Amino acid sequence: MDTSKDSWNACLQYRNKQLTKQLKDYQKVSALTKCSSSLIVAMGQLLCLHQKPSYGIIKDEAEWRDLFIVIDLFYGGCLSEELMSFGLSVQELRLCYLIRARLDNKTIALLFNIVPRSVLKAKQRIKNKLALSATDSLDMHIQQC
Repeated sequence: MDTSKDSWNACLQYRNKQLTKQLKDYQKVSALTKCSSSLIVAMGQLLCLHQKPSYGIIKDEAEWRDLFIVIDLFYGGCLSEELMSFGLSVQELRLCYLIRARLDNKTIALLFNIVPRSVLKAKQRIKNKLALSATDSLDMHIQQC
């Protein structure tokens, strides 16, 4: 009985050391980048979206907001300000940010748990709201905003 208790204590102490080290690493990164831990998480989420996208990576409104901030930092400007006057819905604005981050239709569809054809239809609706011509590329327009 004592050996299993000792083994369990040793395991917990080892895990505590691991987590303490990980916390120190996060604090160093946060100090170096001068940003909050939530923005560091958003950077990790953006990396996941590019490397191995899946449904549910971004869980709530706060995470979407942080992802928008990170995309604005990496790709320049404030996309939401550029698009504010066009009356886009929250979902359409999310789609524009994912386009800005250069994600393809398949990845966006996976993230929203829809089929790629639905992404194309949503892009067409946004194109109409932005008054772009049929020959204009929404992706290019958003990436150049």
